Amino acid sequence: MTWLVRLNLSPRTLPVTTGLLDGDRLHRTLMRLLPDDLGERPRECGGLLYRIEPGRAGVGLLAQTRQPPRLAALPAELAAGARDRDLRPLLDSLRPGVRVRYRIVANATRRHGNSAEQEKRGKLKVLRGTEADLWWLRKATAAGLHPLQVVSSPVDDVLGAHGTRHGLTRFDGVGMVTDADLLRAAVADGIGRAKTYGCGMLSLGPADAS
Repeated sequence: MTWLVRLNLSPRTLPVTTGLLDGDRLHRTLMRLLPDDLGERPRECGGLLYRIEPGRAGVGLLAQTRQPPRLAALPAELAAGARDRDLRPLLDSLRPGVRVRYRIVANATRRHGNSAEQEKRGKLKVLRGTEADLWWLRKATAAGLHPLQVVSSPVDDVLGAHGTRHGLTRFDGVGMVTDADLLRAAVADGIGRAKTYGCGMLSLGPADAS
């Protein structure tokens, strides 16, 4: 099962370090949604993914878990409101040929190859613009979703452990389901790197919804 948690954040409670969202601190706070006994890889086991959702009415946060979320374990000052719902009806409705809206904030990267300068070889390169769009098209296709439309937007970098910066791009659009099982797995597991820091959570909705 997969649960979706929607939080209305109090902006002053968002952890910010040197002007950027501190994804590592926020991750540790959101891990309170999960039980304490999930083994050596608790985020993966509990399926925790999240995404900041700026809006006209304030800052929202969507979090997703495979375990029933423990909303009462979050700090009371973090959010002005919180609610959760089971995503199973939505995921069960996925069929090949169904059109869906999608949104994901992702860490689009690739490793420098042997043709790169010596000091860059094997290191990750953050992709932007057309390179990022092509990255998303490959990832979406492999996840059972054929994008019919892609609107990409730059998002401020996020800080990970030890102050590491992760570059983000948001992808919105409409796509067609090609493999429902693969797509359900992608929703549950997330796509790409930096999932601990607010990347990779794929949200779907009916294509005809406003």
